[in-house]
Amino acid sequence: MKRILTTIVIAGGLVGAATAATLATTLTLTATPTTITYGKAVALNGVLSTHKANQNVKVDATECGQNGSKTIGTAKTNSTGAYTMSVTPIVNTSYQATQKTTKSPAVAVTVAPALKLVRVKRGSYTVSVTSAVDLKGKAILFQRYSKKRKRWVQVKRVLLATTTPGTKPTMVSSAAFTAKVAKGIRVRAAITKAQAAPCYVPAKSNSVRA
Repeated sequence: MKRILTTIVIAGGLVGAATAATLATTLTLTATPTTITYGKAVALNGVLSTHKANQNVKVDATECGQNGSKTIGTAKTNSTGAYTMSVTPIVNTSYQATQKTTKSPAVAVTVAPALKLVRVKRGSYTVSVTSAVDLKGKAILFQRYSKKRKRWVQVKRVLLATTTPGTKPTMVSSAAFTAKVAKGIRVRAAITKAQAAPCYVPAKSNSVRA
């Protein structure tokens, strides 16, 4: 009988623990989109499992190159426990939400620098790269589209020569160059993963006609 009672007590304890685990408060967090071009916004959304309204949810951000995180804002849950916040990351950033002692999983958002290619005149171009980092000295690939190969091929490697500060923290790195490409061919500029790293992802510019 004693053994049976012990078994019942243990079983009851396990059921209680399982119920407590099931009822543990959770917090979700998603980012849409997860990759943006510099200057664009991201929507952070999540749900508190208690579905209580007017609960404060703190959002922290850890930017590329930083060891610690910083609080960027607080959102309140609605009648279903959902919350939302709009953010504009300037470099690759990880986000995490907290409600009291409950934390969400971290969500990563990557940022691509904004590239712009301008045809100044026949055979002459300028390329600019807008970001929050001085990219002077980084290499840009000038490419043309090959209809025969059905892909973009490299024409020239161009180094960004100057950087002009914009509205803080924006910086615009640029270069002027010449290149020989058959008239009417589509051309563009691109920055590779190696050149964009560590705080940005690869990016491509608009295309123009040579």
